[in-house]
Amino acid sequence: MRNIDVQMGVEPSAGTLHALFVDPDGRVDSVLETLTAFPEPIEVQSEPSVSDAVETARAERVDLVVVLGAQEGEHEPAIDGIDAYQRVREALSETPVAVYDYNWDNDRLKAALERGIDTIKGIPEAPELVYRQLRSAAGMEVDPPTDAELLESLFEYYPHQLYLKDDVGRFEGASAATAEEFGLTRSQIAGLTDYDILDPETARQTYREEQALLASGEPDVERIEHYVDEQGRDRWVSITKAPRYDEAGEPIGIVGSSRDVTDEKRKEYMVREVHAATERLVRMESKAEIGRAAMRLTDDIPVVSRIQVVLEDSADGLEPLSIDGGDSLFGTYRGRFEQVIETGQPRYLTTEGGATEEFTDEQGISVAVLPIEGHGALGFAADADTFTEFGIDLANILASSLAAALDRADRERELARQNERLEEFASIVSHDLRNPLHVASASAELLAEETDSEHVERIDNALDRMGHLIEALLMLARRGRIVGEPEPVGLDAAARDAWCVVETPDAELVVGDAPTVVADRERLTELLENLFRNAIDHGRPDATVRVGIHDGGFYVADDGQGIEPDVREKVFEMGYSQAPDGTGYGLYIVSTIAQAHGWSVSVTDSEAGGARFEFDGVERGA
Repeated sequence: MRNIDVQMGVEPSAGTLHALFVDPDGRVDSVLETLTAFPEPIEVQSEPSVSDAVETARAERVDLVVVLGAQEGEHEPAIDGIDAYQRVREALSETPVAVYDYNWDNDRLKAALERGIDTIKGIPEAPELVYRQLRSAAGMEVDPPTDAELLESLFEYYPHQLYLKDDVGRFEGASAATAEEFGLTRSQIAGLTDYDILDPETARQTYREEQALLASGEPDVERIEHYVDEQGRDRWVSITKAPRYDEAGEPIGIVGSSRDVTDEKRKEYMVREVHAATERLVRMESKAEIGRAAMRLTDDIPVVSRIQVVLEDSADGLEPLSIDGGDSLFGTYRGRFEQVIETGQPRYLTTEGGATEEFTDEQGISVAVLPIEGHGALGFAADADTFTEFGIDLANILASSLAAALDRADRERELARQNERLEEFASIVSHDLRNPLHVASASAELLAEETDSEHVERIDNALDRMGHLIEALLMLARRGRIVGEPEPVGLDAAARDAWCVVETPDAELVVGDAPTVVADRERLTELLENLFRNAIDHGRPDATVRVGIHDGGFYVADDGQGIEPDVREKVFEMGYSQAPDGTGYGLYIVSTIAQAHGWSVSVTDSEAGGARFEFDGVERGA
């Protein structure tokens, strides 16, 4: 038996609590050690078994027996605390008994509580809690509060409005916060109704709502109401009301609460404004226009008084944007902006002139400078004296949104340059090459009428090949490498659309379990069309082409002659063809479309001995 006595100079009037623990394997040691050093009147001891504890309790003074209840652990057996409780209760009917909850789950805890069993949770870092639990289980708690005292504390100190009304709407009790809202005391508001403290229309509406609530028995939970206060400011409150009943189950009134949620509503508004601004930003074309639009958000985001966008240009250096010609944050904190752009790390400036890379509420941050990756920096000045955590979170959201809009502007600008060059190229191909080709073709036809020379056929074949090459070049020039906005596309539908374009009188298309993929539908159809044409033109006119899925994406396979391993990489190169009359652009187009989608393409043998083109990295659609 282990005895641990807490020696006290003068024993308090509460009396010493003698607690006896049943601890078969030392799992309660941490609790015993905690209580050893605890300066309260308590004596604890332990026994290894229920029978030993019963003998000790019969021979010595014991105010409480605490048995161990535990689930099985990695190296510890389970101990049925409820069974041990029952055994002690049967042997010591006059001694209070509790269970030390070592690691019970919620179901086991509820099973104990349903039997009226007191439970103790041994928490070494909270000895006062353990001591109070023990004292309560022993029935020795000093001056436990009455229900009336608890209700009084709730009404006096609860920070939100809380009230009780009878069945005709009179206040029977109200929190101090409720009374203060109307310039009254708790005693003054008792007996009044909403007709006494609200305007007539609001009072009538409230009375009707509460009578309907009593009739239906359905609580009204967290209903948001808007009003304008005496200073003309918008305010919002969250209201919860529920019927209360007597012992016979008859409704006798309501219990209600009201909580001011104006700050939350204003935060929701600001977040919505930032998201709405993001949608506007991505529709703008120039980077300067995007930056100035972000700087104008100070009217919509009350937590900031000034916003400064500084763009980084490789040719011109830093470009601080301006919208009003006044003093800018960049002019005051130029060095900080340059530091953020150079390091890519944020800087938060305190009201005392200090700087840090980490934000906390306690530092008194008045200015924040955040990096816009690859574009520059974004500065904020607090509307109040300092930023709250919400204000910094909102600034980070705007910085991310601005970076995304600027990224898009860069992509659009580069795409516009590409399209301009491609249009120029397409114009040259279309006008400067097609016209001479038409002249040559017409001359060849006339020549064929005048002579039957074998050279005429060779000229025709060369001109046909040039025509195919021009069409392929025009397709590449007008399409480029850029795909449109990806969307979920059914692979089976795209395959059948492509099949209709290819001249396939004797060939067969077999589509297996084809998924929905995220792609540019038109470009995906074009990719499949080129693969189908390749299978027929370079394989067999009666080919069977199969489309299906594999782990990384999808495949297109045929039963033709296949592609030799040593040229499988070359077939995707521009201009490479194994056929004497081929243009060498079909599989190159397939490769460029795949790359534009972020896919990889490879070729191997199909099960039928032909070619199998596999596409990996393909995102599945819903």
